[in-house]
Amino acid sequence: MPVAVAALLALAGCATPVGGAVSTGTPTPSASISSTPEPSASSTPTAVPTPSVTPFSGDVLVITSEIVGGNLEVTAMVPKVSEDDGTCTLELVGTDRTVSVTGTEGKDVTYCGVMSIPVDDSSTAPQFRVRYESPSTRAESAVSTVEPAP
Repeated sequence: MPVAVAALLALAGCATPVGGAVSTGTPTPSASISSTPEPSASSTPTAVPTPSVTPFSGDVLVITSEIVGGNLEVTAMVPKVSEDDGTCTLELVGTDRTVSVTGTEGKDVTYCGVMSIPVDDSSTAPQFRVRYESPSTRAESAVSTVEPAP
């Protein structure tokens, strides 16, 4: 018996580099899987397909959008969500520019007050999107365009 155990240990030692490479790949998904249930069962799987189907639990509706004095000014709301612990973020698509405001709780709605962001060229129609995020809700508007005033 001791000889068989020694032989198995020797084989295991020889197989470690190959097995180690496989094991290295295996613990990584295991770590991801064990990390997933701890924070939230839906947060990590949702993070992988974030741009696709289920990352958001609602829609942001743009109420007003206009260019005023070289700034894009937008107001929005999140219907069927009434909370005051979220953040509304206006993103100028195609740039790294964003601006955020705190959402305001209303009756069965969360309002995103005036968000203002500078636009480079007031003769072009800037594209923008509004996102809302709180501890319990994530929502996003469709990409919209504002036509500049003549």
